[in-house]
Amino acid sequence: MCIPPPTRNVFAAFAAALLLAGGVLTTGCGSSDSGAAQGNEKNIHLVYVNWVEGVAMAHVMDALLTDSLGMEVERTEVTGAGLAFSSVASGDADVFTEVWLPTTHQSGWQKYEGALTKVGQWYDSTSVGLVVPASSKLESVTDLPTYRNELDGEIHGIESGAEINQQAREVLENGNIGGFDVLASSGPAAWSALRSATQADQPVVVTGWKPHWKWARFDLRYLEGAQTGQSPVFGEPENIVMVADTTFDDRHSERVVQFFDNVRVNEDEALNSLMQPFQPNSDVTDKMSAARDWINNPRRLVAEWVPPADSAQAPGASQARAQTAATQ
Repeated sequence: MCIPPPTRNVFAAFAAALLLAGGVLTTGCGSSDSGAAQGNEKNIHLVYVNWVEGVAMAHVMDALLTDSLGMEVERTEVTGAGLAFSSVASGDADVFTEVWLPTTHQSGWQKYEGALTKVGQWYDSTSVGLVVPASSKLESVTDLPTYRNELDGEIHGIESGAEINQQAREVLENGNIGGFDVLASSGPAAWSALRSATQADQPVVVTGWKPHWKWARFDLRYLEGAQTGQSPVFGEPENIVMVADTTFDDRHSERVVQFFDNVRVNEDEALNSLMQPFQPNSDVTDKMSAARDWINNPRRLVAEWVPPADSAQAPGASQARAQTAATQ
């Protein structure tokens, strides 16, 4: 963890002055370079929510940015996506590293869309829904009223304000299923309830999603009618993207910009192995060492994430995004 970088407005003013001076000097020297100058900030602040897959990926990004790109990285874990969105939009952080679009985090993205831009996509085709043990007698969301008493009228959600909690409530409302509370506590509390009920062979329903470590730990399934692709509430499969403020490309080198564009993990086995040290009750205390161990075994997965030093000479992600925006 490094000392936080100066506030964004200070950087903006300083950068503007440098660009103006640079323009005068370039003209005076007769340079023929008409391209826009790329920034070279060495500090970067990653923000993420306390979801295991996001925590793990933030540590991996930290290690690669530090070790391979020479960046000074600060990481901040928050308890809800709303805080992460607002911190990036306000300039307190640079990149929110786990945004589920177009459904789960739609409200946050739309609220700050004018101030934010997507800088990468590290996972494709997620799923979300109501989750039960594979051995559960509950097959469908329509079975919930039958087992209301055995479930104590509870569905275990995650942190207060999480979109998935509200989605669970909407599924119940749409199905005219009353007598249930969606408990807002935390992800670890929900997984603890899942573990306890599974060990006691008791019915339990939790909010859940993929990718997540619990699918490797427990034998689970979604309730029919309450999952991605089967309910308008949960929509179709989503992508996990990273978002930054709209000055990000201008403030950072092309290699850093390209790095975020390159990050991608679609191998569930590899992602599950990464998440193991970050699971609740893990006895691993040095998370950065765990991230570096994963990077190096097997390194082939991240080999293409870090651009070579000479990649700044070629058109990169920032130019591609600019060209895409210009055509829209």
